[in-house]
Amino acid sequence: MIRTIIVDDEELAVEQLFFLLKQYDQIDVVAQFTDPLDVLGKVEMLKPELIFLDIKMPGISGLDIADEIMQISPKTYIVFVTAFDEYALKAFDYNAIDYIIKPVTKRRLNNTMEKYFNNRSDTREHHLLDSIPKIRQAIDYGFHNIIAAEEDCGRILLLNPADVLMFTPRGHGAVVYTSNKKYSTKQSMNYWENRLAAFNFFRCHKSYLVNFNHIEKIIPMFNNTYVLKMTNFSTEIPVSRNKAKELNRMLGL
Repeated sequence: MIRTIIVDDEELAVEQLFFLLKQYDQIDVVAQFTDPLDVLGKVEMLKPELIFLDIKMPGISGLDIADEIMQISPKTYIVFVTAFDEYALKAFDYNAIDYIIKPVTKRRLNNTMEKYFNNRSDTREHHLLDSIPKIRQAIDYGFHNIIAAEEDCGRILLLNPADVLMFTPRGHGAVVYTSNKKYSTKQSMNYWENRLAAFNFFRCHKSYLVNFNHIEKIIPMFNNTYVLKMTNFSTEIPVSRNKAKELNRMLGL
């Protein structure tokens, strides 16, 4: 049996989740808490393998609770249950931490439990410890301020837009380039163009979305076009004719 606890300051939410978890023969809900501070003194005794944890609670954040739990019981798997917007949901879906948006549905919980049963590992806690500070920052400043990008090994990093040089298309998604590495993302070029408009990203070509802050040189070419030299990147990036006109307007040329 999987020793499980539920932590949520809303009693009704606790009862609803408890009811849904009863459908799983492998789950044993050993405790339920509506006061988040109560759980910290009892984690060592209860030895939970799985915790469903609300994020926004009075007095202390669920992320702070998660920090403490990871110190006490680093192999415990934490699933956040709360109510943020669609960008939060996408960001968490990319992470080793799972995330369920309220109200919890049977279908969404099934997805979470399937992920849990398929992905338990001894190294998972390190991903959680690495991710919590970045997720906290993302919640504080808005999820438009992060880029969830996947390494070849499948690990997800949360990148600062300022550290990204550019995007190029790959299938229905995109490749994300930093100065020393590249990652993949499931979102399209159009998605990132709209999402990062406020961060000085410029769609210079249908195949390139570049960070204007990382353009080192703008080199004129024939037919009134340009190529861009990016910092710490050897390949020159083309600017299409239509986008060259837009670039001229941006630069006042």
